[in-house]
Amino acid sequence: MFNPPEDRAEALDDRLVEMGEVLMEKFGIRASDGGSEEDREDGNEEEEEDGKLAPLEAVGRPRQTKVCCVGRICNEAHSGRLNRTSLVLEGSRHHSRGSRVPLEVEPLTSGGASYSLFPGQIVAVEGVNSSGFKMVARRVCEGCAPPPPAPVSSRELLEYHHGDAHQGGKPLRMMAASGPYTSSDNLDYDPLNDLLAKVREENPDVVFLTGPFVDLRQPLVKNGDVSLGLEGEGSDGGAGGRMFVTHETLFVEKVARTLEELYEGMVEDGEGRELRTQFVLVPSLDDANADFVYPQPPMADRLPNGGKELNLPGAEGITYGTLGLQHIETAGLPEGISKRDLKKRIHLVPNPCTLRINELTIGVTSTDVLLHMSQDEANANLEPGSRMTRLAQHLVQQRSYYPLFPPPAPGPGISPPNLDLKRMDGYSMPVQPDVLLVPSRLAAFARPVLGRTVAINPGLLSRGTTGGTYAVMDVHPARRETLEESADANGGVEAEQRGVQDRIRVEVKRI
Repeated sequence: MFNPPEDRAEALDDRLVEMGEVLMEKFGIRASDGGSEEDREDGNEEEEEDGKLAPLEAVGRPRQTKVCCVGRICNEAHSGRLNRTSLVLEGSRHHSRGSRVPLEVEPLTSGGASYSLFPGQIVAVEGVNSSGFKMVARRVCEGCAPPPPAPVSSRELLEYHHGDAHQGGKPLRMMAASGPYTSSDNLDYDPLNDLLAKVREENPDVVFLTGPFVDLRQPLVKNGDVSLGLEGEGSDGGAGGRMFVTHETLFVEKVARTLEELYEGMVEDGEGRELRTQFVLVPSLDDANADFVYPQPPMADRLPNGGKELNLPGAEGITYGTLGLQHIETAGLPEGISKRDLKKRIHLVPNPCTLRINELTIGVTSTDVLLHMSQDEANANLEPGSRMTRLAQHLVQQRSYYPLFPPPAPGPGISPPNLDLKRMDGYSMPVQPDVLLVPSRLAAFARPVLGRTVAINPGLLSRGTTGGTYAVMDVHPARRETLEESADANGGVEAEQRGVQDRIRVEVKRI
């Protein structure tokens, strides 16, 4: 965003101070009392015996004894990838006057300790800075997870898991897919159609669709060759030709209308069952119909009352100024049904967002933050196969859906976000989610993170000219007997914390 430099600096500093206070409380870092070096050394020996960190000190202030500094990881080179020789720790203006000091991590590497650092990460570093010009790290605390969601009572859980109005003793089934939803050589949206065929077949409770829906990087969209086939018969007896349309109209015809036909088809085929699925649509920074700013507001119509009809020959029924999603809410239902009897089918949410389904807290972002962090990360001594887990773990530990700063430079497959730092709270993580959806071009995965969260990358639904992957999640209910016993014991009022890691089954499928 076009924020003045002083506003950007203030927002970054406020974030550093806030996270610094969280780290101090989490790891028991006490403020320095300003005593002599001998007193400090005696105090450090006592703290080592207790397993506590050394006292807090300003970044860049020389001390002969071990101290702890809280700051932001930066890249000294300003260009190129972060590595262990270019690590810099930047302190806050409030506590360290914005001082920077090079960070030496060789003792960590040689000692077998693991670390994973990236620009923008706020950490607490314990070490020695005897000269004031280099901090020799002995220990790095990489962050602190946000508090868990508000607990749910046993009686509420019993209703959610076994009540007829909710799960009825069955697993809560969710699907997650990420755009692009059409292949790179056409605008037919075949991968989306195949996915919705699976939705029709399996009838899940919730489907998360993250953008881009109209991908600005798709070759035809990028070159302005966005067209739809016209109805009727052409002069040669074939199809009625094609007409160039706006990105908005393409979304209406290929996404909104397809969703509308999905609900109508269940009634027309006389299958005797209702499609109970609700869709959650998350915009993307690569979406042609969404605002290019992070955090990103939900998608919305440009004109009120469903837009206006395009008055052109052969374009009957095509409207502009609307995304056409309002028709989905009544598709396949009897005419004249009261709005009070309608269950919302389409939920338009911002990017990123934290939402709740029954007792589950779910965090979603469509920005490929995992790829961005992987392009600018310095690490050592990580366990084999743990890299994806560590990347997802950073989001939770930094309490942010996009903790990286500055964003990476544009490159092949990389579209850096347009960060609005003054609205940094809009992409903060208020609580530790049960499920964290982080679509990425990296390999699809589902991993447990920090004891409570399950991080899931469903992959992309379309990769080039071929289909991609999507994720299916089944969250099984707790045993009815266990919940009833708990409800009887505490009257159903006492709150309970129940994680999801031992009740969820995730399967990544190819479309």
